[in-house]
Amino acid sequence: MRRCLRNKAEDGVKILNPDNLRGNWHGVLAAWNIVENWGHYKQTDLQLQQQLKALIISLWNEKDWTKKRHPLCKNAIEQYVDDSKYLKVIADMANALKHGGLDLTSKHKARSDAEDTNDVGSIEHNDGISRTLYFYNFDGEVIELYELLRGAIGEYDALERMLRN
Repeated sequence: MRRCLRNKAEDGVKILNPDNLRGNWHGVLAAWNIVENWGHYKQTDLQLQQQLKALIISLWNEKDWTKKRHPLCKNAIEQYVDDSKYLKVIADMANALKHGGLDLTSKHKARSDAEDTNDVGSIEHNDGISRTLYFYNFDGEVIELYELLRGAIGEYDALERMLRN
């Protein structure tokens, strides 16, 4: 193995780069591309589940990155999330993943009334690859996880457009 040393800061390849305020969002979109195109990447169900968990956490982390990009709008960003349909569900899912569940007495209490239905299904590609479908009950309807993720990504897009105007 040959090693080549160079200054990583000059190349812009730092893992943690607080100067790249869109870095997390680009990571979210890259992760969504992999998850959305699961059949192309031929991931096992376990691999896809791990990708989904990482995506949910990164998606929720985007709130903090948005606050950093728009420091004068922190309260408006929090209000937007509280009023959102999907982002508050992502918040609950991410906090449950990060903290081993939601504790209603802690600062990580539930923001939404969404509940896992404990029902699963599957969808299969023509080439025989399949993935599990995960269903959640909220706002009086049952919704599949991918629809929830699409909605949250759309809400972040709308929030960013609103903050720029």
